[in-house]
Amino acid sequence: MTAEIRDNFFGVYLLVNKNEDIKHAGKCYVGFTVDPTRRINQHNRGKKFGGAGHTSRIPGPWQMVLIVHDFPEQISALRFEWAFQQPKVSRRLKHIESIQRKKPKETHFSYHFRILTEMLGIGPWNRLPLKIRWIEEEYYTQFPSNRLPAHMEILFGHIKAQHKTVSQI
Repeated sequence: MTAEIRDNFFGVYLLVNKNEDIKHAGKCYVGFTVDPTRRINQHNRGKKFGGAGHTSRIPGPWQMVLIVHDFPEQISALRFEWAFQQPKVSRRLKHIESIQRKKPKETHFSYHFRILTEMLGIGPWNRLPLKIRWIEEEYYTQFPSNRLPAHMEILFGHIKAQHKTVSQI
């Protein structure tokens, strides 16, 4: 499948660890990117190549499962990322009891889905024209898409960021 090419891309992604080791399999990581292809390569190559310290400490490979994108500007995406990573301290999420703890026997992935679903349904994010892009469709069946605001789109497939150089502007 050909990747969709986008300008001015700001996305928040969810990675899943695909390591066969029971200790690390299924761990998740949330991050921000302007270039999804470059970012997943960095995570899988390690901290020395621009990957996050967290994913460098856990043996991969890491797989990008989904990206939430079409934030109006970078700061909106970074705020979304921070809240997604820190639901217990985010002023927008800390009052939502249902997402404050991972349930017994719940996978890391399912827990992150619960957080994401809640986030997309509350302000300010529920007012943004966000798109939820599934890179790995196998995970989509676990996502409660019926709880999304009606104006948010669900898309499938890879996305490639295109950056304009100064001469193109």
